Amino acid sequence: MSNRPKIAFWFRYGAADHVELFPAIAEIIRRLSSQADVHYFSLRGLKPIPETIEPYAVFHILPFTINRASSRDKFLKTGLWLICLPWLALRCRWLGINLVYIEETMPLAAMIARLIFGNKVTITVADFFVNIYMLKHPVWRPVGRLINAIDMASWRRLPLVFTRVEYTKQYLAKRGCDPARIVPVYDACDFTIYHPADRQAARSAFDYRDDHVVLVNHGYMHPNKGNDKIIAWVASLRARCPALRYLLVGDGPDIARLQRIVRDLHAEGIIRFTGWLKTVAMVRTALNAGDIGLAMRTGQESDNFHVTSALVHNMACGLPVLAARLQGMAEIVREGETGLMFDPNSQEEFSSKLMMLAQSRDLRARCGAAGYKLARELFDVRTVAEKTVRPLLALMKQA
Repeated sequence: MSNRPKIAFWFRYGAADHVELFPAIAEIIRRLSSQADVHYFSLRGLKPIPETIEPYAVFHILPFTINRASSRDKFLKTGLWLICLPWLALRCRWLGINLVYIEETMPLAAMIARLIFGNKVTITVADFFVNIYMLKHPVWRPVGRLINAIDMASWRRLPLVFTRVEYTKQYLAKRGCDPARIVPVYDACDFTIYHPADRQAARSAFDYRDDHVVLVNHGYMHPNKGNDKIIAWVASLRARCPALRYLLVGDGPDIARLQRIVRDLHAEGIIRFTGWLKTVAMVRTALNAGDIGLAMRTGQESDNFHVTSALVHNMACGLPVLAARLQGMAEIVREGETGLMFDPNSQEEFSSKLMMLAQSRDLRARCGAAGYKLARELFDVRTVAEKTVRPLLALMKQA
């Protein structure tokens, strides 16, 4: 039996989804495996465990398959995952695990892990799901506030917390978490997938002409993404900028409503939905068909706690970004240098900044080039892995 320290990763989706969502995770696990035994707990994904991660961990896959593309399945299986967490904690104790790393912000997960497994638990605090899904509904608001209070009390007691932006560290510190135990680490980007490509070929694939100015956005279509606002604002600019187009890449529970809005505005000619694209290479092609990359959230408090994947991928593909002015994204976007920012509740500012980019190829080219360079510095897989592995190993080796 190995005398090396043991670390357990808890992640709701399958390993393939994990690698797609957090490209540094394979490198993190590979590095950890050189000094520790890595155990990986998750539900079963639709895709097999990637070869980049499979040799470096022992996998404990629960016998339930989760489909990340299905809102209903995600909701049901997330509930099932939470129900299974006490068993996971007991299993980790039985295996002699030294440290549990909950690699997403699941409500109540830290409390459950601490109560049953013990104190050596760490978590990544990024998306506040309770705020997104519960606090806006009066019936569920008291329950959501209670869950938030329990989570915050649990996080204060953790020996290590990761965040995705510096702002989240400041937010947690103001609420009693020890800042010395909080480590901000940006999400990484897989630059073998997201990178500049043949733009002419990409535009041809989506039937865009050279004179079109294409605003592109990709991701999960949820009301919190604010696409209803963007659709209306883009449609209102038809007379002012006839060449403007909006390409939405992805799917989700909000897609039918968004399509109705487009029909009601008679904007089918300028706004296009791709639905889920089969491969990430196709997503890259869609981004490279664009002239301006959009990073949008409605401006809820929880929107400040992370950098959206859309922002990162747009920069990696060399696009100038038009981003909602939120705390996390403001750490990345340099106004007038890598892109422009706008108040997510201001149609006037959005329209003004969009037109600045739409009317200047030179500005787009300069911001796109500078954004690409910055992305390669901030979101490098090896840098992100090193910043994550170092504190994990130090905590594991503590008595």
